[in-house]
Amino acid sequence: MSALQGGWATMRSSARDVRARWKNPRGINVAFHRGALVVGALALLLVTLLVALYLDGALTLAARRLPGEVRAVFVQITKLGDSLYIFVLSALGIVIPLLMRAKPGASRAYESALAFLAARCFYVFTVAAVSGIVSQVLKRIIGRARPRMYDQFGEFHFVIPGFPSVYASFPSGHAITAFACAVALGYFLPRLRWALLTLAVLVAISRVVVGAHYASDVIAGAAIGWLSAVLVRRAFATRGIAFKLAGGHILVKAAGKIAPALAGKSGKPAA
Repeated sequence: MSALQGGWATMRSSARDVRARWKNPRGINVAFHRGALVVGALALLLVTLLVALYLDGALTLAARRLPGEVRAVFVQITKLGDSLYIFVLSALGIVIPLLMRAKPGASRAYESALAFLAARCFYVFTVAAVSGIVSQVLKRIIGRARPRMYDQFGEFHFVIPGFPSVYASFPSGHAITAFACAVALGYFLPRLRWALLTLAVLVAISRVVVGAHYASDVIAGAAIGWLSAVLVRRAFATRGIAFKLAGGHILVKAAGKIAPALAGKSGKPAA
């Protein structure tokens, strides 16, 4: 069997394993405080409403008055919230490690590390996909006009369904993607967690600065992105993909062990 054939066989085997795990979730004993979730959602709704009522218009006008140099910087920052490159990179992070598992002479520890790496990328891809779908559905249902139409209609102009994109302001898709991916990657890169979240905040701010969204749009987007990462992690943990359940907590599988295993400096990563 050629290396390519072996790689595709490995990918098919991994896909079957994921399907089997997805059909048979395990019970989860991690506390899931539905009451706290409801209270949090209501608090978020209240904050979003207050910002929409009292700050959206003022911040939109203030953003227009910023110096051109500042706006130019945020035009570049806002590109980091584009979900396309997240999908491409995470998809490559799934496919390439699985193909590499078929490398002749590869140790079991090396193959195991590649499998864990692919599982992590699969989680990031799923978070981006789920949060992106939620974003598009809400945008079309709510149909809020973007700030470019503020002068004609003010900040509370809606056309349902939200087509074309000028009526897809709420929530901010870039903010959703930025926070979803920041939280998701933060689970695997805890030392970079605050840097990732800071970057997500800058992306969210950039959407207001460039006039693409109101402040309330990005607040809601940030919350949706964060929650998407949390709920998808829970779903993955119940199936033993990328995460595991231990002592009432959700833990990352093979934490801190993938890079050493790939470098041949340690044994098989722990499950």
